[in-house]
Amino acid sequence: MIGLVRLEKAEIHWLKRVFGTQHSVLGGDGLSADMAQAQHRAMLALYPIGLLKYFLEICVCVVALAATTNLVRMVLNDQRPALTDAVRSVLPRSREVLLFTLKYMAGLAVFGGALMLLSSSPLISDRLQEVFFFKTFVIAFGLAGQACLAWFLLPAAIRLLRKPGAPIISTDGRKVGTVFSVVSSACIFLLERLVDKAESSLVFEKLWEPYALGVLNTVVINMPQVLLFIAISLLALQEPGQEESIATETEIV
Repeated sequence: MIGLVRLEKAEIHWLKRVFGTQHSVLGGDGLSADMAQAQHRAMLALYPIGLLKYFLEICVCVVALAATTNLVRMVLNDQRPALTDAVRSVLPRSREVLLFTLKYMAGLAVFGGALMLLSSSPLISDRLQEVFFFKTFVIAFGLAGQACLAWFLLPAAIRLLRKPGAPIISTDGRKVGTVFSVVSSACIFLLERLVDKAESSLVFEKLWEPYALGVLNTVVINMPQVLLFIAISLLALQEPGQEESIATETEIV
């Protein structure tokens, strides 16, 4: 999106300025004589910074999922939903949140590495590598990866959302959660495409407009994720015997 791309460019520009500024012992600052080296250092710094940002983003999403479950639990118990209490209830399980975040990142790294291997391996013909670069293939591969991630990570997610010692999710429950996850990802892909097309026709007159639009579009694109959180929360709060009935109803629909 335009707003997010500009934020990334601003981050790169800031890093180049940091590494390209020399501090004089006599006071004052000046530009480095070797700006190419400063740019190289800035690009190297982007990798750990990007990894840290990605970790924090996923960690925030996991906390949001757990907090959503707490809010849904309050509603089902006829309590007044309190966001502060819902987030505070996640703190005692911070270790589990961090572990689940690392598991999710590891899963994404596996599928991302597999895609890179398919598109760059010398053992694969050039014609097939061209196919692997097609957007349709990337989307299909992403949905397949999301299905695998959901299937393998749902038990850990449900353990995080349920009280300690609660039964694990059933096979039928995993199937339902996987379907919800894939449908949510497909909706996000579709919304991203629609938003990109809409943004390409816009002309901005003020500097702050693309950033504000980027924030608004991020909220719109992530709406399926919010619905997915609610669906997984309801799945986690169901009694083990009720998961089969939910799966049966889903298959009928």
